[in-house]
Amino acid sequence: MKRRYAICVATVCVSIWACEVVDVEEETSSTEQAGSNLQGSNLQGSNLQGSNLQGMTLQGFRIDGATLGGAPLSNLRVERGEVIAERSGVTLRGAALAGTQLQGQAKSTVDSAVTKTVQYRIAAVASEDPKYDPTQTGSTFLYTLEQWVDGSGVWKPACPADQDGRRVAIPLTATWDERGDRIASNELFTFGCTTGVLAKCYRWGYRPWLTGYGADMVEMHWTCTRMARADYCGNGVPNTRDGTLINVWDNLPAPGPIQRHGLLPPLGMLFEAGWGPHGAVCLSHSRWLLIGPLIANMCPDRLIPLGLGGIACDSLLDVLVVDPRVRMFNESYLNLGL
Repeated sequence: MKRRYAICVATVCVSIWACEVVDVEEETSSTEQAGSNLQGSNLQGSNLQGSNLQGMTLQGFRIDGATLGGAPLSNLRVERGEVIAERSGVTLRGAALAGTQLQGQAKSTVDSAVTKTVQYRIAAVASEDPKYDPTQTGSTFLYTLEQWVDGSGVWKPACPADQDGRRVAIPLTATWDERGDRIASNELFTFGCTTGVLAKCYRWGYRPWLTGYGADMVEMHWTCTRMARADYCGNGVPNTRDGTLINVWDNLPAPGPIQRHGLLPPLGMLFEAGWGPHGAVCLSHSRWLLIGPLIANMCPDRLIPLGLGGIACDSLLDVLVVDPRVRMFNESYLNLGL
């Protein structure tokens, strides 16, 4: 059965352009399991509340320094979409970690040498809704995060409300930088709000810890984040407007595909690109026609314009001629407002 979803634009953590203190109205669809995908322009974009963080961005959550009820937690880690820790020799997981306080690591957008610690807490923990689990692998939990705002004396929500009205996040065992590059870390991890593409790609089934699909699922998830932002050059620069409709599928072997294409594309949608973890492998004629000069200027060493030796791909087969390793593809409407 073909599934399509809604991409919005906010997550907690880790990108330099994403965590400035601004108010953003998230554009969402009424459902994630039916209808077309909404493409979003931000990889992360958690709007940290409080003027004390103006000009700072959150890099990640520290593995060390977590407490619960005033007592330190040890061996905190993320496993299969769940935060786990120990206290006094007892393993805590799921709802048992409600009330945990964490330290966020932020840095200045002007001077990366300037850092700041931001306090967060897990206000509540709930199991993921099965409708967001196309691979039926379970395990994942949703974390309601709150941020302590200096000078206000109150905790405020760290995530925007998603289309279900929930302000929740999914934990991931890495961070992402301002170029959209995934960075493995033994010191930091990410909470991706369900309004952002990190969690969206996870919910579409591209769970980094999955095995048995004939591909590196870490790379599949990373690839999905490039596609979700139309990051053609793989440099962290989005080339879309929020609300641009897209259709996503993969060619993973059995038990895949995780996202299926169906017999025909959605009415009016055209093939856009094949994708890898470092951006688009090649673009369609229609995409080159629409924003070709912009792409050529941004990444001349990766995507060469047509007529100058560049290659266009208007189907899955065209992409595989360029690179037979490609596993993810999309179609989109042509947003003439770009």
